[in-house]
Amino acid sequence: MTPPGTVLIVGAGLAGTRAAETLRAEGFEGRVILVGDEPTAPYERPALSKEYLAGARAEHELLLRPAGFWQDSAIDLRLALRVDSVDALRGTALLSSGEELGWDDLVIATGARPRGLPFPAPRGVHGLRTLADARALREELLPGTHLAVVGGGFVGAEVASTALALGVDVTMIEALQTPFERTLGPTVGRLLAERYRSRGVDLRLGTTVAGFREGDDGALQAVRLNGGNEIRCDAALVGIGIEPARELVPERRAGRPVYTCGDVTASGGHWTSAASGGAAVARRILGLAPAPDQPPFFWSDQFGLRLQLVGDTTHSKAVRIDGGHDTFVARYHDADGRLLAALAANRPAEVATLRKEIGATGPARALALR
Repeated sequence: MTPPGTVLIVGAGLAGTRAAETLRAEGFEGRVILVGDEPTAPYERPALSKEYLAGARAEHELLLRPAGFWQDSAIDLRLALRVDSVDALRGTALLSSGEELGWDDLVIATGARPRGLPFPAPRGVHGLRTLADARALREELLPGTHLAVVGGGFVGAEVASTALALGVDVTMIEALQTPFERTLGPTVGRLLAERYRSRGVDLRLGTTVAGFREGDDGALQAVRLNGGNEIRCDAALVGIGIEPARELVPERRAGRPVYTCGDVTASGGHWTSAASGGAAVARRILGLAPAPDQPPFFWSDQFGLRLQLVGDTTHSKAVRIDGGHDTFVARYHDADGRLLAALAANRPAEVATLRKEIGATGPARALALR
């Protein structure tokens, strides 16, 4: 095991917190500093588009650990602070407060930020990545209002589902011909599109956004579409993917050890990869053997479906669907018939078996979803 020193972890999301927790769980006796730029202690992000937005869970119920956990674990948690720069040669980091921290090992788990549209966004246009984002969006979702969702990915679909349940009218705008065309493929995408429409979503496929129209007060009034049409709305959510926040990642790895994990690596993108990536980095720091590889796993709750995806669909050539609209399993195969991934809809009892089947075919690549 590495002699005790200081491990500085930049980013208090799931990957960063798992790195800190694993260091302690594996017996690291040095100093662990966990720095997060949000004022809230580490919390669950997946709930932001679902239970929290619906009002079913309070903010304190989102916390990953009880308030006393960090002190009891001797993890120095620093909140509402940015790390503005790092010097790997000297082993230092400069905080937004002006304080300089020394470190022996650095973990960069700064995550990602929502991708924006290439034009200005007036008041009432939201992204969804942080608790503050979710608070602002929740204030807009009043019964009888109209929400435009730009992007038919997982965050957009989950927010659309939650908004409909709150009595909000929803229009979803997707540039591709089906939702999830790149991640789940057009066959499953068409099935989901039918479900969205049957639940009341005004789904606009093959449609792109040209800009926003705002009123004299600077608030959003409509989303402008390419082709000249408009969708009048009271609020909009832009969910067109994420960009890794890699500003602190050194271009050259000279100097003291620097590790990355979570969304900043551009190879994660969901809960399980962030958790396993954070734990893996901690084990590398301690010189421990890596944990066994597991197939990627992702879940989403939307429109009455619990979708659970195991494996990597990237290189699939054929999809077979067993079941109907309310419960099905989609199996993704490569050109040789090897099972690469499976999507279970409202079939949680089958996920463990599917995971074993996919794991037996060889290691799967990480799947970037959200």
